[in-house]
Amino acid sequence: MPENRSTHSDCSSIRRNRPSSWFVFTTLGLLGLLTVAVTTSYLILLRHSGKLRIGVLTGSSMEPTLRGPRVELRCGSCKRVNSWAADAWAPNCELRCQFCNEYIDTSNPVFQEGESVVYLPAILRKPQIRRWDLVVLDAQDAQEAQERQTGQVKRVVGLPGENVAIRDGRLWIDGNQTLPNPEEFMQQAILIGSWSKAVGAKSLSEFVSSLQFPTDNRLAINAYDSHQIVPVRDIGLAFGVAQSASNWNIHVDLKHGQKTLAIEISCYENVAQFYVRQPEVRAPEIRLVDDWNPAWINLLVLGDELFLLDEKRVRASIKLGQLDEGLGWANLSLVEPQGLVDRCLIYRGLHLRGVRDIPEQEFVVSDGWIVLGDNVSISEDSRFWEPQRVPTARIRGLLKQRPTLMEGLVKQWSGVDGIIDYLE
Repeated sequence: MPENRSTHSDCSSIRRNRPSSWFVFTTLGLLGLLTVAVTTSYLILLRHSGKLRIGVLTGSSMEPTLRGPRVELRCGSCKRVNSWAADAWAPNCELRCQFCNEYIDTSNPVFQEGESVVYLPAILRKPQIRRWDLVVLDAQDAQEAQERQTGQVKRVVGLPGENVAIRDGRLWIDGNQTLPNPEEFMQQAILIGSWSKAVGAKSLSEFVSSLQFPTDNRLAINAYDSHQIVPVRDIGLAFGVAQSASNWNIHVDLKHGQKTLAIEISCYENVAQFYVRQPEVRAPEIRLVDDWNPAWINLLVLGDELFLLDEKRVRASIKLGQLDEGLGWANLSLVEPQGLVDRCLIYRGLHLRGVRDIPEQEFVVSDGWIVLGDNVSISEDSRFWEPQRVPTARIRGLLKQRPTLMEGLVKQWSGVDGIIDYLE
């Protein structure tokens, strides 16, 4: 019996401590309302954060990939309009025309606003950021009576925790040289020369033969640019196809140092053969591209490999082996049928330099991102900042890649300003 009384007493105690049904239902109701409120707030935040934003470039650090504000002057001799990055403009210094090299009058410059860009905001401060992406960074101007948000656009080259270095124009990650793939390369390619059948005084062959050799890292839009001029190692040549043709041929040479490699592309019934004649190789490797009707025929030397692209993707590639220093295009000996090509664009890749033009620079290993401007002679970026790395919290948005591989170069060639829809 004592045991039964003890048991009865324990059970009574349990019943007295059990919460009432009113309390349980009220608590569950409040938790439900809280869940709905949090979910609704999250969806509103997600929807608001996911809206596209538009910004106007106010600096020249991403030239010519993204066109910043420009200063334009018409040459009195050749009558052509010169265009310079505004950040490189010095009104009291003499300038020569970019086309005829004659001195020009700098007293009445015309200023053009930078282009507009569309970007996708960072959602919950965790965007999917990859190397070579373009990001928008927050910056506050505290000198204003009312703080206002401004932004910077830079290219991501180093990820959190990586050992990042610049050496002789290239990027090194954790002790290994790192190159963009061809698609990533075309998003950052820099136009350095162009020919158009509509306005060209020279023939296409004469234009290619007149190209400066070797291709170097100069950027003509930077007035008074005094950075060291050195050969670059990643170059390209793109032919715009004027009319659809199932049978055509293009032969052009790639010079490297004192040597020459003959490149041939022959197409018959929309099947292309792509190969390189190398002196030490008896039978060249032939790459076939089936059912090919390109709008652009694009040759890219990237690292030790030659890529054949069109406006959409890589179509074939050939290993070239070790190339001597100094690259350039020459001897466009055959383009048939006549009229096949109506545009030709010569371009190069980014040639990275350290702070104050030093050839090498290393970045401290830590959290955060290493970012650089494409216009390395002008850009203020991780090379100058302290700390060098950008925390994720400062990343406001991400610019999407252009929809086609040739869009960036064509935009540089045409000089078209305005809003670019990067998400199509």
